[in-house]
Amino acid sequence: MERYTKACPMVVETGGPGSGKTDGLAYFSEELSNKGFAHVFTVPEVATMVFASGITNIPEIMATDRARYVEIERRILRMQLMLEEQMHGFVSLCPGEKSVLLLDRGAMDVAAYLTKDEFERILKEERLDYYDVRDRYDVVVHLVTAAIGAEQFYTKANNKARSEDIATARLLDKRTQDAWTGAAHFRAIDNSTDFEGKLQRAFKVVARGLKIPVPLEIERKFLVRSMPDFSALGVHAQPVDIEQQYLIPNADGDEVRIRRRSQGNTNVYYRTVKKKSPLHHFARLENEDIITADEYRALTMYRAPHSRVVRKTRWCFVHEFQYFELDAIVLPGELFLLEIELTEENDVLTLPSFVDFLREVTDDERYTNAAIARGECPLVP
Repeated sequence: MERYTKACPMVVETGGPGSGKTDGLAYFSEELSNKGFAHVFTVPEVATMVFASGITNIPEIMATDRARYVEIERRILRMQLMLEEQMHGFVSLCPGEKSVLLLDRGAMDVAAYLTKDEFERILKEERLDYYDVRDRYDVVVHLVTAAIGAEQFYTKANNKARSEDIATARLLDKRTQDAWTGAAHFRAIDNSTDFEGKLQRAFKVVARGLKIPVPLEIERKFLVRSMPDFSALGVHAQPVDIEQQYLIPNADGDEVRIRRRSQGNTNVYYRTVKKKSPLHHFARLENEDIITADEYRALTMYRAPHSRVVRKTRWCFVHEFQYFELDAIVLPGELFLLEIELTEENDVLTLPSFVDFLREVTDDERYTNAAIARGECPLVP
């Protein structure tokens, strides 16, 4: 399948059964309209459309005819991508008008209902890669099912296609989180507040992903002694290879960075401009754009003097519904740093007990990636 050109940003709302996605879509649509989007194109959930139209015995097919079941999921993936392509076509009919696609689930959700081998075989046969199904979305918000933390509100009554009991809903929620783990702009929103608060927290993630009005990066960073063995711990962690370089600062003196994210045969390139916020202790103003491979190569010519290329493998994982990134840096020297981005400066942070922490280095300028590139960061013996 050939790639198509994005005509506007894409926001994916996903989650387990009974997570409040329907209300969330309505809330996001209204809020985005209030924030100045002339057109909020809402894309319905493809799987619900298919199952509600006549395929009602999915559990039986899954158990007795795996090949047929995999083919159903393949066609759901195709339909998802074709629907998105056509919606971008509608956006192109509104030139000059601020638009956004708001999707009820995205292409990567199919992976939650297949084995890893089945899903990757479909990608290969359909000539797709992780950019096509995961990394082209501008923001992915996972609403956690009410079956985790708000069990009294879990119901099957508001969706004719829903048949999952609480245990199954919890399992599917976890598998959906695992499927999207590794996306550059993915966040999980739990049930620690009432439902209105849940949607408000989720919209803050959407707003930041769409740069409304100016996104704040509220980041906490911790120095780690060594890499945990995720497999032995039973923790689903997705590795992404990253190469980044720091350029000569712009005319305002802001930090300018280019980055290549690689997974398998997929490469996505970014240009990011960062400046510190005078109002927030842990926050930085950030403006990030996807660029082409040619633009990336051209910009490498403007790497800052005395700054080296930073190469690392980023291990992405979810713990207590918080999205962590553990960087195993190999160049210019070995170092392990755990990072998390928060939606608010006073967000409650629960650190994973299986990580061997040394100390927090959020305020230590020596552990910024720019300082690492300049060779100013002390390595851990």
